Amino acid sequence: MLINEICKECSLTKKAIEYYEKQGLISPQIAENGYRNYTDKDVYLLKEISILRRLGLSTADIKEILSSKNKSAALSKHKYLLNLKIEKASMQQKCLENLIEDYDISRELSYIETNINPLFTIKEKLLMSFPGSYGMYLCVHFGRFLNEKIDSEEKEKAYLKIISFLDSVADIDITEEMEKYLENSLAFMKEADMDKMNNQLLSAVEDAHKYIEDNKDFIEEYMKVRASREFKKSEAYKFQQLLLDFNKTSGYYDIFIPNLKILSSSYREYSSKLHEANKLFVERYPEMKNLYNDNI
Repeated sequence: MLINEICKECSLTKKAIEYYEKQGLISPQIAENGYRNYTDKDVYLLKEISILRRLGLSTADIKEILSSKNKSAALSKHKYLLNLKIEKASMQQKCLENLIEDYDISRELSYIETNINPLFTIKEKLLMSFPGSYGMYLCVHFGRFLNEKIDSEEKEKAYLKIISFLDSVADIDITEEMEKYLENSLAFMKEADMDKMNNQLLSAVEDAHKYIEDNKDFIEEYMKVRASREFKKSEAYKFQQLLLDFNKTSGYYDIFIPNLKILSSSYREYSSKLHEANKLFVERYPEMKNLYNDNI
């Protein structure tokens, strides 16, 4: 197919198609006469690009999705980013309504700087700094602790240190097998599923004694599975060990967690309870000692 036919088939302009080619999104065959010959595969790809562009994704985002082995997993991150943007837009709309009613610039500037920017910036950077759905899970988990104002110089410094850490954190070096594990195990989890996981964790932290008693059989079976040779050969085990090592060496425990405790009193309280819950779990199940660190 020639470009005029492609434009009609895909509802795209010639300039748009040429732009996507320059961006490396498509690579049509070039005939001896210099004309580009578009295959059925090119047509499908252009339709795919057209849809993603209309959904507001940048060409860089589209390139990432097109190269992904699991496009649903890649799209889930962008869906969550869109949810954050919608939530942020709602708060911005509220500021506009406040200004319409009472044009108090100082009040709204303070509201934006202490309530909107910090909350969403940390969430967005968490999502982008860690691979796949793991970044999304961290974003969902820590998001509940990011609803407090930055109302002191100490909190402002802690916020800047967290942003600096998230901007500079190195990529986690995961194997192709680990990447497949991540995609298969987390790719189709919805935010509601991740919230459910968090609520279970919070329940265990709030009353560890009760959680252990209520879930004794499950915990003991879980420990048996973790101690098995089969599990220690699995990609799940390898990825968990990789994360533990990464968190120890990346500054996660030395920079991110300490400054989050300064920034968020609710996280500081949660972290203290988590530490005590972990102590109780290790007393009951000593084999758990090296399983997890205190903070997540």
